[in-house]
Amino acid sequence: MVNGIVVGCDAALEWILPWWWEHYSAHNDYPVAFADFGMSEKALTWCRQHGTLLTLPPLSFKNNVTLQKKKDWEQRLGPNVWKYRLAWFKKPLALLQSPFSQGIWLDLDCQVRGALEPLFHSLLFGADIGIVRDQNQKVNSLLPGEIHYNSGVIVFRQKAPILLQWASAIESFCDQLVGDQDILSRVIHLTSPPLIELPDIYNWNVFLGDNDAAVIHHFCNEAGKRRILESCYRQSFPH
Repeated sequence: MVNGIVVGCDAALEWILPWWWEHYSAHNDYPVAFADFGMSEKALTWCRQHGTLLTLPPLSFKNNVTLQKKKDWEQRLGPNVWKYRLAWFKKPLALLQSPFSQGIWLDLDCQVRGALEPLFHSLLFGADIGIVRDQNQKVNSLLPGEIHYNSGVIVFRQKAPILLQWASAIESFCDQLVGDQDILSRVIHLTSPPLIELPDIYNWNVFLGDNDAAVIHHFCNEAGKRRILESCYRQSFPH
């Protein structure tokens, strides 16, 4: 059994790769598979030097979104939401291509601050997927009883049925739900897969405040990317 890490990257976020690797490799040495979401040749070469490269099948989904939803989503996530969706919806395809018996998906804006081995142990009791509840449960699209999960960190079994169901649901729900984690949460609600809820220290939203116990700090959304950029700048040009 080979355990490993899966991340995905496009040209817009490839500048984060060295930052992500610096923090990840300081605490872990699991092999890493990099999913190509549309990177430059320079970034592809970097990924080959640091792990394996995953080539994904074509992504197909329709954008039959109502004008009201477009307005709501842009207000919630900004005008770049349409560009983000092209990368977000490739995530389940990346997980399906994972070469690892057990894998951990990590968003590139996740700062790994400790050992990830306990995440793999979380699947020992029969779960196919492990995930953290999103700290924001005030999402208008939730059905009664539905839980909103954050897909920035996912521990999963290779070829688990929930992964295929998630990928298949992209086209079914893409005009109703804005992002990959919204669709994953809906599929979990509808199918009840073998799942374990992980402690939030494994996907801690940094905008909730400092948490020294957190193993993974998640620098969510554009504000989080700005904080990463500022951190990189300070390291390159110390005061």
